[in-house]
Amino acid sequence: MDNETLKTMSSPCGLPCFHCAAYLARENPEILERLVSALGVSPDKATCKGCRPQNGKIPLVNPKRTCEILLCTNKKEIDFCHECDDFPCERFQPYADQAHFPHNTKMYQLCMMKKLGFEAWAENNAAQIWDTYRTVPFSFDNILY
Repeated sequence: MDNETLKTMSSPCGLPCFHCAAYLARENPEILERLVSALGVSPDKATCKGCRPQNGKIPLVNPKRTCEILLCTNKKEIDFCHECDDFPCERFQPYADQAHFPHNTKMYQLCMMKKLGFEAWAENNAAQIWDTYRTVPFSFDNILY
């Protein structure tokens, strides 16, 4: 993917949409089938084009609601939240009943994006962070002291 496509397919809150199953399912029938089965939704609701191309409306989450973070970054004319003087803000408050959603990786993804630069993050880290979150259980052995 070229740099502009990577930016378009990276949410302003730090999610690498380009590596999300709902995005990949658009062109991969096996992933689509697994998502439909796991989520119990129709195929048209199991896919996503990313928040930017859909103007902040994500059918899988809530097709009637617009993402406040996308609206905020658009208003401030920035690409990612870490570029904001108010980062981190209250929009990143985690909630216990939402702990299973990938949105819990937002803060870490944004911090790594800021530290490494967008290109290095997108090319070398975003997918690995996402995969670790989805597949590696928490262990004190995984924490570097």
